[in-house]
Amino acid sequence: MGEGVPGPGLALADASYDWYRSHAIRSRRWYKATEVAMIALSASIPVIAAINPASTVVLAVIGAVLVVGSGLRSVFHWQDNYLRYSAAREAIDAERRLYHIGAEPYADPAAREEALVRAVTRIEQGEMNSWVKLAEEKPRT
Repeated sequence: MGEGVPGPGLALADASYDWYRSHAIRSRRWYKATEVAMIALSASIPVIAAINPASTVVLAVIGAVLVVGSGLRSVFHWQDNYLRYSAAREAIDAERRLYHIGAEPYADPAAREEALVRAVTRIEQGEMNSWVKLAEEKPRT
């Protein structure tokens, strides 16, 4: 491999890192947005009821939106995804750092690409296994 040209292991690690990074950011944004919306909507119920006690339609709509929002959180697992994706991203980044400096297990130039692919694959499988475990623990309706 020429200088500055990433090997297949590093290219795979970089692509995996980028995927986990972008998906962690997206999951964090969805999680925070839905949490803020749910808090704001919940807080608006007593305010609306105090301002206009006859506003049952508005209160019913807000209640329905809260139920839908709560359901979406449990379906999409944004907080869980954010944490899992962030952990996987950081684990891959740690492997990339070791690879870049040629530390074990990447000290042998002949075996470093394979070692990095194996490490990234192990991290990805671990993340997927934690997702499967999470899905199995959730009650089915």
